[in-house]
Amino acid sequence: MASSVGNVADSTGLAELAHREYQAGDFEAAERHCMELWRQEPENIDVLLLLSSIHFQCRRLDRSAHFNTLAIKQNPLLAEAYSNMGNVYKERGQLQEAIEHYRHSLRLKPDFVDGYVNLASALVATGDMEGAVPAYASALQCNPDLYCVRSDLGNLLKALGRLEEAKGVCITTWFRV
Repeated sequence: MASSVGNVADSTGLAELAHREYQAGDFEAAERHCMELWRQEPENIDVLLLLSSIHFQCRRLDRSAHFNTLAIKQNPLLAEAYSNMGNVYKERGQLQEAIEHYRHSLRLKPDFVDGYVNLASALVATGDMEGAVPAYASALQCNPDLYCVRSDLGNLLKALGRLEEAKGVCITTWFRV
């Protein structure tokens, strides 16, 4: 019994270490620790998501997609994995597939800020500026304190010639800072 408790503590520490390494940009060390943890806990979805992110940051898109697919197989309702897969598609220039994955992630988790931001970015990349406006607005409904999103929305509205709306977004930004 004591050894299983030790393994849980070890795996928690290993997961924390991998996250710290990822945050610090030491993707090789983070991957090494994640792979060790994944061998111990092959059904650990958090590890699969982190492996996906590590490989995405290293531009190993096939590996990133692989770990997203494994995460989705483990939990088909995992919005983060669909959004991550959308990022892979977007990076590959497959914008329609990316948009589909972002929208699916948002159906699964309607308050998923990253999903809205990713969707807005992909819509802008396809030239659907008007479609990006409600995506950014939805992100701000979930978290009104996102300065960068507010700024992106203000700039987008300005580019669309919707100056009064853009001013309203900017004024709100100034008062939130």
